[in-house]
Formats: sequence, structure tokens, C-alpha cells
Amino acid sequence: MWNASNIALITLRGEDRISFLHNFCTNDIKKLAANSAIEAYITNVRARCLGYVTVFHANDELLLVTNNYKIEDLVNHLDRYIITEDVEISFELNPNCSLLTGNGIEEWLEDEQLTGTLVVNHWFHQSSYWLFGNLSDAQKSSLGSLNDNQVHAARISAGTPLYGEDIREENLAQEVNRNQQAISFTKGCYLGQEPIARIDALGNVHWYLVRVDIQNVNAEPNITLTLDGKPVAKIRSVSSVTHQALAYVKRGTHDSGTSIISDQGELKVL
Repeated sequence: MWNASNIALITLRGEDRISFLHNFCTNDIKKLAANSAIEAYITNVRARCLGYVTVFHANDELLLVTNNYKIEDLVNHLDRYIITEDVEISFELNPNCSLLTGNGIEEWLEDEQLTGTLVVNHWFHQSSYWLFGNLSDAQKSSLGSLNDNQVHAARISAGTPLYGEDIREENLAQEVNRNQQAISFTKGCYLGQEPIARIDALGNVHWYLVRVDIQNVNAEPNITLTLDGKPVAKIRSVSSVTHQALAYVKRGTHDSGTSIISDQGELKVL
């Protein structure tokens, strides 16, 4: 269990909430089954990422879970497009939230009676869930605790980005390299769809976010590695536990197993 920090929860209510969000994000919200979750980018007209969210279809609302980077800007972006639609948007920074994960978590959930809302989390290779609500002391004790370093080491090892750390408003959706998880190429029109479809047809993004081994380079978050003065990698999230990082690397060097030589040392794409 991890007492989640820097998390934000955006809630959409109203009869038009599904069709509205469908028109402003990259994944197919209309096909999202009740009590299910998917990843999506919220993009501007140029397909730049204004947000990267997990969308959970609750009974009478949509819950968007994300990092709390520029949440007010994201909510204002969505809110300005509400004209006659029956949609109400609210948000909460740092809600009462726990991340539940670990071996046997599915069985543990079956045996426990939880208070709050359980949302699928996509950060890790193994099953994990956000709980927006309270755990009893006995439940906390039975799960054990994880610290920030452990959680983000596992997240980086799974190749999962965070908005504000690995994705920012200058990034094109396809640069983040999670097309299968976060983009529907068949859903039809939405804000940013035209450049995303054009990129899909031409394949011309210049950078891709990948997981890299940093054992042979002194890599810190947000530094750019260069070779002969030219950028070859842009480091984002870094784990000192696993000596791995998420980094944007140039097209043609993003395949697994590729070694990237820089003046600061050598990276290996995992």
C-alpha cells in the first residue's frame, strides 16, 4: 500500500458526460464499460498533450485520475467547451487516496469490505488499484507499506509515464509511445484527431519515450544528453533503485536493445 501523493481526481457528471469527454480525448469513451478504466490523452487542436489520465466509468460519473500538474489548466480547457451540454466538472487535489498493489491483491480485495471507490491503476505489470476512501488500521497493517522510491521504481520498470514528469504540454501524443493503451484510431473526430491521424499515416514523430538503462551514465531528471553538441536523449523520470529511467530518444534509436552513445555516457534502450 502506498499513501498516494501528488494525485488529482477530476469528476464529470451530467447526462452528456460520456459524449463530451469522448470528443476531447484520444480514447473511445463511448465503448468504456461500467466499472472499467482506460488510459487517454487530452489534447489540444495540435495534438499536444494537455493531460494524461486514467478514465474510470462509475455508475453516474466519470472519474479521471492523473498527476496534479497543471490540473486547473486542464479543467479550464475542458470547461470552456461546455456550451449547452449537461456536464459538470469538478476536481480535487491530493484526495484521500491509497494505491493498493502486491502479490495476492485480488484475493485480498475479495475478502475485505472497503469504504470508497476502487479504480483500476495501470502503473505496474501486476494488478493494482486506487482506493479513494479510507482503510482501517487493520487493513493497512495487513497490506504493508511502500515508499515513494519503491512505487516509482516499479512504475518506471513498467514503462508508465506521469503527466508533468514524463509528459508535458509540448509533447505530441504519439511521442509518449503508448498508442495501444491510450489512443483509438477508429473512434472518429475529437479535438486533436487530425494531426494524430496524420502522424499515424506518415510516422513522423522525431522522439519516442522509452525505458532506458542508466547504469553507465550520470542521468538526472530533466537533463538532455548530447553527442557532439546535438541532443540524443531527454531524461525524464529516474529511479536510483533500478538504475532505469524514462527518456525521449530519437526515432531510429528507440528499439529495445539499442545502445545510445552520448558525451555523458551510454544508455541502453530496454
